Amino acid sequence: MRAVPHRIGTSKKPGEGRASSLAVLGLGACFVLWAYLFIYRSSVLAFDGNRYFVLFDDAMISMRYGWNLAHGLGLVWNAGEYVEGYTNPLMTLVMALASAFLDKSGAVLAVQIFGVVLMLANAYLVLRIAEHLFLDGIHRHRGLFRVLAFLCGLSYYPLLFWSLLGMETGLLAVLVSLSVLFTLRYVRDRRPAQGVLVSVSLGLAFLARPDAVVFALPVFAYAFYGAPKAFAPSRLLALFGPLALFVAGHQAFRWLYYGELLPNTYTLKVSGMPLLERITNGTSFVVPFLGEVWVVLVLAGAALFFDRRRGTLFLLGIFAVTLLYQVWTGGDAWDLWRIFSPAMPLMLVLAAWTIFRAVAAVSGTAAFRGFSTRNPALRLLPGLFSVLAILAVLCVVNLRFVPEITMQRQSEEEYLNERRMSVVLALEEFTTPDASVGLFGVGTIPYYTGLYGIDFLGKMDPRIAHLPPDLAHPRPGHNKYDLEYSIKELRPTHVQSFEWYDKSVLDWAQDEYVGVKYKDAHLNLLKDSDEVRWYKINAAVDAGEASLTTPR
Repeated sequence: MRAVPHRIGTSKKPGEGRASSLAVLGLGACFVLWAYLFIYRSSVLAFDGNRYFVLFDDAMISMRYGWNLAHGLGLVWNAGEYVEGYTNPLMTLVMALASAFLDKSGAVLAVQIFGVVLMLANAYLVLRIAEHLFLDGIHRHRGLFRVLAFLCGLSYYPLLFWSLLGMETGLLAVLVSLSVLFTLRYVRDRRPAQGVLVSVSLGLAFLARPDAVVFALPVFAYAFYGAPKAFAPSRLLALFGPLALFVAGHQAFRWLYYGELLPNTYTLKVSGMPLLERITNGTSFVVPFLGEVWVVLVLAGAALFFDRRRGTLFLLGIFAVTLLYQVWTGGDAWDLWRIFSPAMPLMLVLAAWTIFRAVAAVSGTAAFRGFSTRNPALRLLPGLFSVLAILAVLCVVNLRFVPEITMQRQSEEEYLNERRMSVVLALEEFTTPDASVGLFGVGTIPYYTGLYGIDFLGKMDPRIAHLPPDLAHPRPGHNKYDLEYSIKELRPTHVQSFEWYDKSVLDWAQDEYVGVKYKDAHLNLLKDSDEVRWYKINAAVDAGEASLTTPR
């Protein structure tokens, strides 16, 4: 006779479940309020008096792909140019859906609201994972642990930052958490249908970001190790089949649509970069991150001391593959820990469980029980200490971001978006629809202007992507460029800048371009170009609204 699987959380005290549920709802409401303020603050009140919502600049690249797809131009950045310059096909489709029904600013806001929903969904999934793995080992304060597990899902600022600014990080976090939860249920109940759900969630994570396939390693390892008869043909088909279909289907689409086996972004970031150089750069990138989250690593190590259960190793495996992958790829362009973020809520809840177990071990000693018997108020001490310790952990891992969390300091991206939107409005005023823009940051300006874009750093330019990297500047995705080609040969109507690292064509530009300062914007416009409305510039200069300067 088959044993009935153990179900967790069935021995709650009267009212405990309702209290914890109300607390979770309260935390969710507080997060929604904070997210509203974050989104409002990240928007731009431009000099035309209108408010524009803006994502992280790389996310705006995907918004342009989505906008073009929704409006009949195809999944392209420039009309007629089939280059796969995005890394997030599923998120791009979400953006296309928003773009089909809303204007440009409204579509961006919809994506940000979607990010809020994703964060709440991920926090709930982290709560369910914590219940599955840890709740049976907590005999007191079970409701409190549930609330703190939900809080862990909402308390890592880099994950919130990337998700609310439109990157695929939040969607990936949800799908990774979903695959973890489905895997835990598959190992517990041993049903092939649950294996299908594991594979589908991994397949969707692959579409959210193709390199997310690395999460399949710890997922399949845990599934095979924890479920007897995992190698039976039906179980292998259930676990591998859907994921294989997702991978093969996307690869077929890429070949048929773009004529390439690899995305242009892979060529840009990986090709030509020596493996040893990548690993050295990746290690240098990872070390500061480990220094910020050291307390979580210590508590995760302590978790193995308290209980060597396979689930603990599973969560550590999810985190470990993000570290190894980041080392292998040579790091990231920003120290906001984009690749690590989806795994961090799982690590935080593992740290929370370790604290609960340590406090329970101390409060369960005869000495503490004797003290609490004589002084009943001490019975509240273990729960209070657990809460304070977990809050302290959350503060430590977010310490560098406190000014942004409390909105006392403007982030660099907010400042840049203000500048970019000023350029957008100036270009709409002074250039024709046939103009082109040459840029290093190629998201916001091409999206809002709709002008033809020239990407100096090669995400949408295969010629640049196939160049050898500048090894003196290891920043991935930003160390391939050819200003002689992108500026001198292609001659964009507007150029963002004529310098990158130690390379410059500024001397040449003095004779070919003219600077225009208009309100908060500075344009570098091609002299005598028919794509520039010179009569409007002259009128603005005469009215004292604009001035001519040297290009810069």
